[in-house]
Amino acid sequence: MAYDRYAAICKPLEYHSIMTHQKVLKLLLFTWLFSLLESCFGAALTIRLPLCGKDIDKIYCSNWEIVKLACTDVTVNNVYGYFMVFSHVSQVVFVIISYIRIIGASLKSKTEQLKFMQTCLPHLITLINFNISLVFDAMYARYGKAQELQALRNVLGIEFLVVPPLLNPIIYGVKMTQIRHRLVQLYSHKRKAVQ
Repeated sequence: MAYDRYAAICKPLEYHSIMTHQKVLKLLLFTWLFSLLESCFGAALTIRLPLCGKDIDKIYCSNWEIVKLACTDVTVNNVYGYFMVFSHVSQVVFVIISYIRIIGASLKSKTEQLKFMQTCLPHLITLINFNISLVFDAMYARYGKAQELQALRNVLGIEFLVVPPLLNPIIYGVKMTQIRHRLVQLYSHKRKAVQ
């Protein structure tokens, strides 16, 4: 998505030659296959482990929580986890570089700034919220103490699962003129009632 928006904003005249149907299919196929393979490989590594416990100290079950219950050496799972962290961080870096270039291109004119605010800012807000939640959850699962700050961990675990799907319609809905006008109208009526 970031690459598509980078091509659309930074190279609008070349967009259709850059984002051909074949390239879009390749990017989609790569994304789906990578996600499927990383999930299957992680599950296969976890299935082979004998478990010594049954209590997961989290609101929901994740792969690393099951790995922590294993009786045997989990070095392979740990190395795979670090590889996946590196992979996902490199994807985020690619997206950030794309957005830095988009922001640089959009600062040239008011219309480009408006275009950035309408098309890219909602995606950027959602992406930042998701990644912060994901990083906290992953790091706390690996390095946090079992019972230390359990309430905070539960709240952020729920935030990771609940807030992004709730935030998306609000962020993308505010772009729509009718919804934006109705929100402004509601806000102005409430403001008059308070005064």
